[in-house]
Amino acid sequence: MVNDMETVTGTPVDDYGVLKGDLVFIRNNENLMQAIDQIQETLASVNREYEKYPNFTAEEKVRFDTLCAFCVNSLFWMHEKMLGRPNTVMDDIKADLGRVREAMKRLQTIHDNLTKRPRLDQPAAQRFVRAGLYDANNTESDKQNDAPPNKKKRREKKAEPE
Repeated sequence: MVNDMETVTGTPVDDYGVLKGDLVFIRNNENLMQAIDQIQETLASVNREYEKYPNFTAEEKVRFDTLCAFCVNSLFWMHEKMLGRPNTVMDDIKADLGRVREAMKRLQTIHDNLTKRPRLDQPAAQRFVRAGLYDANNTESDKQNDAPPNKKKRREKKAEPE
């Protein structure tokens, strides 16, 4: 069983000394190492993207900044949690994370408002307004303004004698 664990993780079990028999600890440690490697790769990609920062649009800059702030605060929270800091320090970090989350939500709301809002069909609106303001007495000026054709005139009912 120990030899199977050595082949799965790639780390010799002998490196764990007294804990070489605790397979749960070894798995958790290996998972932690993989997570740390992924964080390092992500930070390296963020560093590469930062070189393009001056060419970003304003929205991309805000997204990048909020993402970096969230990541740094999250990593700092994890660090403090692992060190066993008192809850007062942790509450401050949680408050900062909450503010960053609110900023990210606000950014998403602004983005959605700009991209998903309904658009006005201006030519159609102009036709509606023109048709609603049509005056049968003013046909010459309407022909010059490309007004809609004459509407049918409604016959007004004469008041019936009582």
